[in-house]
Amino acid sequence: MTAMPSQHTLDWITRLIAHESISSRSNLSLVMEVAAHFRQLGMEVDLTANEAGTKANLFATLPGRNGALHDGLVLSGHTDVVPVAGQAWTSDPFVASIRDGKLYGRGACDMKGFLGTAIALSEEFARKRPEYPLHYALSFDEELGCIGAPLMIRDIVARGYRPRVCLVGEPTDMTPVTAHKASRVFECRVHGRACHSASADGVNAITYAAKIITFLDGMAKAFQHENLQDPDFDPPYTTFSVGTIEGGLSTNTVPDLCDFTFQFRSLPQEDSDGIEKTIRNYIDHEIVPAMRRNHPDVGVTLFRRANVPALSGRFCEAIDDMMDALGNRQCNCVSYGTEAGLFQQVGIDALVCGPGSIVQAHKADEFVSLQQLAECEEFLRNIVV
Repeated sequence: MTAMPSQHTLDWITRLIAHESISSRSNLSLVMEVAAHFRQLGMEVDLTANEAGTKANLFATLPGRNGALHDGLVLSGHTDVVPVAGQAWTSDPFVASIRDGKLYGRGACDMKGFLGTAIALSEEFARKRPEYPLHYALSFDEELGCIGAPLMIRDIVARGYRPRVCLVGEPTDMTPVTAHKASRVFECRVHGRACHSASADGVNAITYAAKIITFLDGMAKAFQHENLQDPDFDPPYTTFSVGTIEGGLSTNTVPDLCDFTFQFRSLPQEDSDGIEKTIRNYIDHEIVPAMRRNHPDVGVTLFRRANVPALSGRFCEAIDDMMDALGNRQCNCVSYGTEAGLFQQVGIDALVCGPGSIVQAHKADEFVSLQQLAECEEFLRNIVV
């Protein structure tokens, strides 16, 4: 027979999906509901808000049997989900529904399935009082590049909690992920000089933006064919992608502005700082001087919007114990990023493992199987000691 999760787990996942916590909106209603639940269990709850006060991270701790708040396990996940606009859903994306052994809804696998399971079990854990403290870390704006998690991790370090290990519940089909690529996201604004297209007085922002994009494409080809390869990853090399571009007013006007966004995802062994420096050097020493030969008041602004460190596949005794609880399943390396690299960066070793498939994430009719939710329940019970 197929294992089934508890009704309590399904109820919590349903409650989380009902919060339309798309990254462009506030997540406060979700965070406040979870915070109230944790406080009822006697847990320590800390909130870290963004500058506008419209979003918040939640870090909650169930003390160990001796009252300790330090050491222990972190269960980490993000509260935000991607938009549903333009997607052909067959049911309301913000009303969880169960069909054919699957639970459907926006965030079902990415990653309210894991969060709902972990939160539902918090009552059981509170009664059991594990030997070591159990921490819950819920962050905002992960889908925009792990924007919220660094603020929360900064506060964890400042308060001296010193967790031993972190489990990030991203959808992995309950397969352990021990390494992932780094990711950096950039916004680039090319500021030229407008004029009539019949004149030679202007500086075409789109033309120079195209030169930068062509340079990025050349870097991408070099990493694909000439640089470091790692067959554990798919694709096995560092990648580049231009995501959006906007500029120009009319065909007969030389455009003075062009904005575009891009990112690169680098192997853990690569030097992300070096890659970024190469891009900035090209802009500063090739593009900007060429633009200013025509006019001094032009240039390029490159803003790094997000920086997600790689997870490097470092093992410790606590991770070995989690791997044992999974039945020694085959480890994987993935090309997407998570907050696991941020935890590892401050000395908290991390593993990525959760219910659902990344293939289902961000799509219409996103789902997680009930079987994997049940597996996740069993896994969490086995590692919270």
